[in-house]
Amino acid sequence: MHDNITVVDIGSGSMKASVFTCTQDSVAPLGGISRGFRLCSRMGANISDNKIKITTGFFEEVLALAREHNSTKIIAVATQAARKAANFSRLQKKILKKTGINLHIISGTEEATLTAKSTRHLTELEKFISFDIGCGSVEIAEFDKVLQNTWSLPISTLDLAKVHSIETAKAIIKNVLNTLPVHTRNTLGYELIGGGGTLKVACLLINGKTRNFITYDEVRSLFDILRDKTKEERIAYGVPKSRTDILPFGLLIISQIMQHVGKDKVFLTSGSLRTSLALEYFKMI
Repeated sequence: MHDNITVVDIGSGSMKASVFTCTQDSVAPLGGISRGFRLCSRMGANISDNKIKITTGFFEEVLALAREHNSTKIIAVATQAARKAANFSRLQKKILKKTGINLHIISGTEEATLTAKSTRHLTELEKFISFDIGCGSVEIAEFDKVLQNTWSLPISTLDLAKVHSIETAKAIIKNVLNTLPVHTRNTLGYELIGGGGTLKVACLLINGKTRNFITYDEVRSLFDILRDKTKEERIAYGVPKSRTDILPFGLLIISQIMQHVGKDKVFLTSGSLRTSLALEYFKMI
């Protein structure tokens, strides 16, 4: 019998923790907590004293969550904002001293690999290109029976939101994507699978819970609707408050990835980095 596991993801734009139990052929969430929270105001910035305090407080909530669900194992990871913050070790030491939990950074390659392997497990697809859009980076993987390639791209919606021109933002995204060889290959037979909060919000705004995919035209249409709206108007439209400034730039990234790999449709995966880490812990991927 497996113990339950608690997995914590300190992302660039949110803090999330979930408790998982091992089922017959996968994992199931027992409970979780989530906070819309930006570890840094931009990529490369130090983590402020106040944000260190807030993050440490979140880990005290994690301990309570783990106790509530009889979880004896806690895995805690941080991603792009932590990778770029020069004072991450200070945050790490504070959390360890206060809670006994070791928060460690995983690389972009690890993140992309975990996402691809869990996508394979959850969808049973043999050929796909997967991507995950975070606030600080974009992870992409190519899978054809086995994992072929992974890329971690320095595309930050947080930083793009500070760019004054949409056209400049488009050029930045295009220039980074053009470093990938995927668009030079025949992607016939590949599905495009996406994850991350940006895509989940886009799917809900476009079609509610009626289907798990969106098309290129739908993404572009939503971008055109939101691009010139104020933050208040975006909230009224249904955009979560924590994403009012960055969602249009996330939509730009989605549409340009679709163009880059020649796909008119992207499917939303039900997994997450936390799910992937739980599956890895239970040796299911």
